[in-house]
Amino acid sequence: MVDPLFIKRLQLALLAIVTLIICYFSLQSMRANAWYFSSLNTVQELSNTSPIDAPEVYSNELNKAQNAIKLAIELEPEHAHYLHFLSYIKLLALANTDQTEQSKLDTEYKEIQSLLLHSTHIRSSWAETWIELAKVTSYQQGPSKQVLKYIDQAKKVGPYKLDVHLGIIEISLANWQHLPPEYKALYVNSLSMAAQYGYRFNRIYTIAKQLNQLPTLCMSLQFGAAYKKLKQRYIYKQTCK
Repeated sequence: MVDPLFIKRLQLALLAIVTLIICYFSLQSMRANAWYFSSLNTVQELSNTSPIDAPEVYSNELNKAQNAIKLAIELEPEHAHYLHFLSYIKLLALANTDQTEQSKLDTEYKEIQSLLLHSTHIRSSWAETWIELAKVTSYQQGPSKQVLKYIDQAKKVGPYKLDVHLGIIEISLANWQHLPPEYKALYVNSLSMAAQYGYRFNRIYTIAKQLNQLPTLCMSLQFGAAYKKLKQRYIYKQTCK
């Protein structure tokens, strides 16, 4: 017969072990969260720093933010949002560097793509990650079938997300000269959907300007009842003269 006292001690020991494990992972999560917010705050503060006027300060702060989020990922390697945020910081760094070697750019884009893919495997219901993955993949492949798959997934989980439609419009305008018919259909649909978001549509003018595609955008807005109110706004009249 098993000693009841032994069973009780065993149960207490198991409970103590489980409690220690829970405490350990809770502590890891708290530390990771602290590093994440450190990174986030650094990136937010960068909005007050010009990468043109103070490139060294901007680069140093961006590296600081990247190191902080990497520490968060070391503590919680399967945290989807941390992986997505690291990819965002890496894209910021790429946008503000003078890298000219295509091989280095390809390596960076593949690393970013890998982070986003990992994030989607952990959290497949996040539309913003899917559309970001589509954009990054399009930088390497153009308007490929793989990019189309990522777009379809983004629309599936976030059909009314403005960021999804902005991403589709950006990919389309960036590849306008050799855009397949299925992408043009997506572009028209997303432009019409984005017109329903009021003044948030203004972000599309900025995207088109950065891509030197304002004439294409303005021409697109000439057709369709969805743009009637839009064309009454000052920004449209100033941008699409």
